[in-house]
Amino acid sequence: MTHFTTTDTIIVICYLIVLIGVGIWVARRTKTTEDFMVAGRNIGIWKFTAAMAACVIGGSLTMGSSTLAYNFGIGAIWLGGICALSIFLLSLFLRTKLSSLRILSAAEGFGIFYGPYARVLSAVVMMIYMFMVGVVQVVAVGTIMNVMFGWSTQVSMLIGGLVVLAYIVIGGMWAVTYTDIFQFIIMTVGVCILCPIMAIHSIGGVETFIESAPATHLDITSIGGAKIVAYILLYTTGFLVGQDIWQRAFTAKSPKVARRGTAFAALYIFLYTVALIIIGICLVIAMPNLENPDLAFATATTAFTPTGVRCVIMAAALAAVMSTASSEIMGTATVAYNDLVRNAKPDCTEKQGILITRLIAIAVGLLAIVCALWIQSVLVALDVAYAFISGCVFVPLVFAFLLKKVSAKAGLLSMVGSFITVIIFMVKDGLAATTPIIFGMFVSAAIFFGVNAIDKKKHKVDIMEDGTV
Repeated sequence: MTHFTTTDTIIVICYLIVLIGVGIWVARRTKTTEDFMVAGRNIGIWKFTAAMAACVIGGSLTMGSSTLAYNFGIGAIWLGGICALSIFLLSLFLRTKLSSLRILSAAEGFGIFYGPYARVLSAVVMMIYMFMVGVVQVVAVGTIMNVMFGWSTQVSMLIGGLVVLAYIVIGGMWAVTYTDIFQFIIMTVGVCILCPIMAIHSIGGVETFIESAPATHLDITSIGGAKIVAYILLYTTGFLVGQDIWQRAFTAKSPKVARRGTAFAALYIFLYTVALIIIGICLVIAMPNLENPDLAFATATTAFTPTGVRCVIMAAALAAVMSTASSEIMGTATVAYNDLVRNAKPDCTEKQGILITRLIAIAVGLLAIVCALWIQSVLVALDVAYAFISGCVFVPLVFAFLLKKVSAKAGLLSMVGSFITVIIFMVKDGLAATTPIIFGMFVSAAIFFGVNAIDKKKHKVDIMEDGTV
């Protein structure tokens, strides 16, 4: 594959420098732990929409959808479509008492409903989930930069990971939010507008696109029922309870902004997926025998766009991955401080809290880079991440907000039982199997509803107007 020209390379390097510059620019806003972790809960509707969309659209959606579109055509809509549906469901879920709580993490919500032990266990599960997803994003950053510059994948991972870590540590969630807004603009211009238009033009126009698309690529069920079910299990549950997504919701200046912005982000994710499908189908028309479909997006960028535009589109892919990577590292650091460190040492000052969270973010980021250099399969990492979040956390967390009264024992025991179940089936069937998720959720639901039905010591959480309980 042809690598970037010197002009392309200079433009993308400038883009990376700008990201760090944004972190330095917004660092002055970071005065409290709420500023560092949830941007002071002061993000307006359009900024919130952009940041939420950028958070969700990562390497798996950008690269995965274009590869699926090359292999299966419009059947690729299931990946992005389920992600978009999940985020829309989250906007409805934010109509519950969740949106009124002034908490910093999902694990903190667990503690309110199910007690301190449940809070710690859920924090551990959340950290496993976010860390593994973060590792995947660092791997994706390395892959993209390898294609762009021709650098070794290891060097690319190191540089990309350090750039993400730099603006997180400097500016916290303010930096993550503003870099995501910047990245959202690049993604919109590059992926949603320029690349589909140029791809269609390169193959001869809309008529050629309609006439030449393989018949198999016009079947929406072409990816198979198993993949569709797997996407539903992985993404619907993960997006509804994941700390990375919740933390974005907590940055909104009001519950109304959180609900509307999340719904708008869901629409954008769907449109983004449609753009990737158009790109993938154009590529299969132009190059029906691509040697490595996993590089479909990078190949399409090289084949369909000229110098100057090419760097914008690849920067858009890089932006999508880096925005998700920053969310995962930031989320892991937030949970580690808020639910483990501060829970054990509640007398930390604001300055101490920011310093400790920064140090945790550095440790998490560096460890993620090391793991990315070592890991063999990003798909296995994702399977592990979603097995824990979906199998252990989904049922007790969702129903804590849906039911009027819950049993503290039900939440804790369902998490313990499902955690053990997930590990057993990972050992039995392998890390990539779907059985850990399925049986984990089944055991979680059985224990939760069983204990909740027989335990007479249920309690109701009353939330005040200021978000306290």
